[in-house]
Order: sequence, then C-alpha cells, then structure tokens
Amino acid sequence: MSPAELEQKAERSVRRGELLAAIEHFEAYLAQQPDDERIRVRMEAVRALLQPSELVSRRRPEPEEPETRAAPVSSAEVGEMHASAGRFAEAAEAYQRALGKDPENALLRERLAELRALGPGGRSEKAHAASFAPLPHARPLPREPKELLEELLERVRTGRRG
Repeated sequence: MSPAELEQKAERSVRRGELLAAIEHFEAYLAQQPDDERIRVRMEAVRALLQPSELVSRRRPEPEEPETRAAPVSSAEVGEMHASAGRFAEAAEAYQRALGKDPENALLRERLAELRALGPGGRSEKAHAASFAPLPHARPLPREPKELLEELLERVRTGRRG
C-alpha cells in the first residue's frame, strides 16, 4: 500500500474513533517513509488520545467494508413492505407473483389469503366498518359531570358499550 493510502486510512480511522488502527496505519506509513516528521507528530497526537488501558490491549480486527450492492428483493418481501404500509391490494399482487414462482409454497398461499381478506371487500374491512358503526340501543351520555361519571362507571361495571 502506498504511503498516501496509508495516511488516508489512518485519518479515516481517527475520524471513526479507531485510534489503535490509526496508529498501526501511521506506523506502516513511517516504515516506508521514516523521515516524515509531520506523520510522526500526528501519530504521537493520536497516541496521546488513547487511554492507558487501550495501549495495553490489542486492537480488535478492523471491520470489513460493507457490501455496497444490496441483495435483490423477493416478491414476498415487496409484499410485506406494501402490507406494513397498509397497501393490502398491492401486497396481495406481490404475493401472487411470488406464488407464481413457487406454486407449492403453502406459506405464500396462506399469506396471500390473509392479505386478500385485509384488502377491499375483505372480511376485515367489513369488521372494521362494523366496529365503528353507531350502536342502535346506545343512549346519550348525561352532561352533568357527576351523572356522566356514574353512567360511565356503570357501563364499565356491566361491560356495556352503549
């Protein structure tokens, strides 16, 4: 590795807080360029930032550079992204594509059925509408605070909603 690359790696390690790695890079630089006083002073400044316990213990292995290319996303994963956003029709379409690629997969088939139930016209939509429908036998709550509290407590005690 060239001295310039070693200096860049050392400075990058300093910015990340990986001081032991930075010192190793500075030492490798100085092995190639022993007369460079600027780098020697910088290395000593970084060494001064270390705690005594850090000087004794060896540094951990340098973390690997993360893979820049993301793995391809499957149709089922796309479906789950749509489902988590509440777009059940789009999620069902994505699961249908996934099922087309793997028609024997029972889990995909089961999830597709769940998503279709959650989509427009599904039983969950009807249940949601029913849960917010006004109760036909509900009587209005009293306006007087004491009477209101008594009525609400009575409803809680008896388990009534209305």
